[in-house]
Amino acid sequence: MLADSLVRRLNLKNGIFNLKSRSLSVNDDEVEEIEVEEGFEPVEEPYRPPAYPYRELGETDVRLLRIVPGKGTIECLLHQMPLAEVRFFYALSYVWGDATRRETIMLEGRPFSITRNLYEALHQFRQRPYDIGYPEDYFWVDAICINQDDLDERARQVPRMMDIYHASAVVIWLGHPRTRPADSLSKKLISRVRSSQPQISPDEAVETLFKKATSMWDEWEPVDDDENVIIEEEFGDAYAAVVHEMSSILNRPWFDRVWTIQEACLEASPLVYLGHHSVRLSHLIDIWTILSREHRFLLLCPGSWRMACINKINKIWRHSRFDGDEDPKKMKMAEVLATLQKVTGRKNSTDPRDQVYGLLGLLRHLRGEEELPEDLMPNYRLSYDHVYWNYSAFLLQSTGDMDLLNCSHNELRHVPSWVADFRYAYGPKVRMQGQQLIISSDKRVLHVQGYVLGTFRDVLNGCIANEIWPTKKEVPSGLSARLREVEDRIIKPAVAIREVTMVEVFEDITGDMTKVIDEDGDESYHQVYRRLIESAGGRRPWYAKKRVTNIRLKEESIATRFSLPFLLLRDGSILSFNREDTEVITSDLLCVFKGARVPYLLRVSGQSYRFLGHCETLSGPLRQQKFDADFWAEREVQEFQLI
Repeated sequence: MLADSLVRRLNLKNGIFNLKSRSLSVNDDEVEEIEVEEGFEPVEEPYRPPAYPYRELGETDVRLLRIVPGKGTIECLLHQMPLAEVRFFYALSYVWGDATRRETIMLEGRPFSITRNLYEALHQFRQRPYDIGYPEDYFWVDAICINQDDLDERARQVPRMMDIYHASAVVIWLGHPRTRPADSLSKKLISRVRSSQPQISPDEAVETLFKKATSMWDEWEPVDDDENVIIEEEFGDAYAAVVHEMSSILNRPWFDRVWTIQEACLEASPLVYLGHHSVRLSHLIDIWTILSREHRFLLLCPGSWRMACINKINKIWRHSRFDGDEDPKKMKMAEVLATLQKVTGRKNSTDPRDQVYGLLGLLRHLRGEEELPEDLMPNYRLSYDHVYWNYSAFLLQSTGDMDLLNCSHNELRHVPSWVADFRYAYGPKVRMQGQQLIISSDKRVLHVQGYVLGTFRDVLNGCIANEIWPTKKEVPSGLSARLREVEDRIIKPAVAIREVTMVEVFEDITGDMTKVIDEDGDESYHQVYRRLIESAGGRRPWYAKKRVTNIRLKEESIATRFSLPFLLLRDGSILSFNREDTEVITSDLLCVFKGARVPYLLRVSGQSYRFLGHCETLSGPLRQQKFDADFWAEREVQEFQLI
């Protein structure tokens, strides 16, 4: 295990030193005083010439940064050396932040512009000279250690990123504790657990959270003998503030960036910094697991998706260390990459090409030294449309997994309709066995086998959720109108066709909401729905403004769900369409492809078809249908040419 890798590396580097520290501020006048163990001597190093202005980076070379102690303007040194010769260094995992908010540091005596978020990180680590960022410690920081203006150098460094991070002690910078509230949904849910005691500050809440996370299981247990969660008792009056701060942490941009995935995976055991407070990422994940059991709304935060993602990738990594059936080295390269795409889900990147390039380091570590096909090698001179085209063709032809095409949007131009827009891709989190797909030599036509399930009895396209969103003061008239339209055109006909009740169909449509918002409360989901549909809209009466948060959240959940497009089949099955940028027409075809687990929409285009996206079956006979071998044995398979 590498849980204490940072401590071991520090011991190997210079011997153990003692820290007698107090909390730090970013104020230069409040630098802490630290006692250093007697007999400490800095390591002697050979002279290294400045590496800035940049010179060509050798295949095995790396540039490393040193923060010069002091106050005022941040000054740094930059050295270049073979990675194998570096005894110890930190690799900083962070997000660039707003590119328009910039600060200037001095790099080898020359002005160098960086984003505000990186500036704050360097400032914080300069404040801790004998803890992290000791004057002779090196840092690897991508914005400085890679020449961002050299596209070829950037492309060459992409496959090396994992080597760099796993040769280092990884430090995650989340920023400083802030009084900024969490997103509105989290804020409302957190209000349900607030105590009557005075609230502690965000800084105190972070300190309490990190200390309890570090000591959990060793000094205290979050569950009793019957597996009941008892974490609230441990935190006492600070509990509400701690839950709020956990939500705030999970909504920080670090958790949805593509590059931070590989920086935290494969047992890297990073140390997470929030201001001057720190905690092991593994400990933070442990306490998140417990808190999210009690407060399921935390699962809606981007950080929860990332926590689960890290756990799953580390599980794949553990399989690679044993000679088992799930060893990624025994899988096709495309299968491993497809699995990573699905597990990581939707993620953000400044450069759209990094949606795929940002996973190549993980792929290389999981698969070994196998080379990528030439047209998949990182190339920042290609447009991202072309990069996505190459990768979609490679993944589909190698795996046959059509679920890779699941996207909430597709904004690509001048490429076939079946090319995935990886910026908006999501899909099932399991590896699917697909069919043998054929792609034409010019990569323009995808040949796929499937079956037409039919056309639609009615189609009701979606609306903008924000326009029908209920507030504390009023219920928009558009919400009632939308609910009535869905009921009249979709729900009532389905009830008549299938001879079931309105409540049964409603519960099918809204069933997954209870995974986040409890059904308990003064009103059930169906009661809230009936009240909204019968409302004339407008301002709420004074007594209605005091309804509990649980009911408000049910109203908002219903508005969100019913803003989606609804499709009604002739057998009474109800589906939703998950592409938010495409309107469905009744002549569109509902199809299922061999090897896929969900139905898809196609649009006729001459003798061929355009791929629109996938559907989710909410209610009706189709919901019970399994697209297994028995299904295909009874169907006449058709070939579709997707353009």
